[in-house]
Amino acid sequence: MTYTEQKERSHRFVLALRMGLPIFLLSAATLFTLLSKWTETMFESFVLISIAMLVFIVYFILYLIYQSSRENITDPLTHTFTSDYFFKRFTKKSADAVQTMIMISVENLWSINERYGIKNGDAALVDIIAKVNHFFGEKGFEKLPICRYRGGVFLLAFPGEKEKHLPLLELFLSKYQNFVHDEIEVRLEAVMIDTRLSNDTELLLSRLYELYNDRINVEREEEYPINELEKEVLDALENKRFTIGFWPVSCDEGEMYDTTVKLVDSNGKLIHQSRYVPILNRLYMMRRLESDLLEKIAQICDEQKRCFVVYISPATLRNPHFLEHALTLFERYPYARNSLMLMFEEKEYFHQTERFAHQIAHYRKAGYKIGLDRFGGYHTTMLYLKELDIDLVRFDVLYSRHIKEEKYQNLLQGLNLSAHLCGVKTWISMIEDENGDRIARSLKINYREGNYLGKILTMKDIQGQP
Repeated sequence: MTYTEQKERSHRFVLALRMGLPIFLLSAATLFTLLSKWTETMFESFVLISIAMLVFIVYFILYLIYQSSRENITDPLTHTFTSDYFFKRFTKKSADAVQTMIMISVENLWSINERYGIKNGDAALVDIIAKVNHFFGEKGFEKLPICRYRGGVFLLAFPGEKEKHLPLLELFLSKYQNFVHDEIEVRLEAVMIDTRLSNDTELLLSRLYELYNDRINVEREEEYPINELEKEVLDALENKRFTIGFWPVSCDEGEMYDTTVKLVDSNGKLIHQSRYVPILNRLYMMRRLESDLLEKIAQICDEQKRCFVVYISPATLRNPHFLEHALTLFERYPYARNSLMLMFEEKEYFHQTERFAHQIAHYRKAGYKIGLDRFGGYHTTMLYLKELDIDLVRFDVLYSRHIKEEKYQNLLQGLNLSAHLCGVKTWISMIEDENGDRIARSLKINYREGNYLGKILTMKDIQGQP
């Protein structure tokens, strides 16, 4: 019997005792009355008291039965804790000492359910929990709190700091990261965090998802507690403390600069995109930052007709308020017209492409260029190339890393030709040496970027200030 099942049994036992207590009291009162020498004089009072107690008992029992249906502490499928009970327990434990939370996720649960059916997918989840309990039970964690947070996402709670449990997690992944359950291939991923960052379970959970989505190494040290990082990000946004780097892009005509943005905290330290983007997305503040960045870069546009690439999230790009802001920007900064390229990437396909294409047309008509990132990496890029009227595509960095391999050169050649036939220019980044640049030129890629072709510049360099 697992630890969660033991807790569920004890919970039900306590509930049964609570339900039986009024009956015991009524029985005791009855015996006392029957055996008392004052029975004759107390009989009428006893009857009234008994009727009142009986009404109370019936109400109390019905109330407890109703409450018991709402007080389940385990998931009916996997027999792990419910999220409410798990977080309540975790918060109580973390108030006394540091606790570590591990998130184990079934990466391919959707494809398992799609191919083998939900019933077999559920069976795979049950098998995963059995393996988790068995593995960690052998390592001395017989009473391991496990929670099924949602779908194929499970949370585990361990006492102590995360460094203490890192070797154990790595050992678990080495054994079960890819395993087969009744012909079903199961892929697991795991990340971990501890309460030294924060005791707020909501913030910890958000950070776990950030780590999981960005695939940040679990050993990475955090510079801030989570709540302090959020304050620093919001303060930097409020005071517009950000730094913009400009990376020269080699092209056949004109000057072009890619941009990279970091926030600056109150102590002058840089906050990288992997840290501030999830926070701003969660707080619905990403559009505000991107609007400020677009305004800032528009200010430095001049008669030199340089093109600056600004990364904009697809949700912001489709936002009507951002569209309105972008369309009125050239009234304040006329030199920015035809000097700004809005670059976006999107992993999940946006099905309302007709509306999206209409918005893209508005941007281009106003004087913006539109770029599509991760071309050849996400399947959505091929669909968008077909359905959206864009100016440029940037190849996924995977092709840059392997540009010297013949297989990737052949793929690049095909993708490059497809883009050119659609009237779209192409761009490859991360060119690190002469050989890579030579190959990119031979493939007739229009734009090339990397350390070999130019170092990153500051705002002062762009403005010609000493």
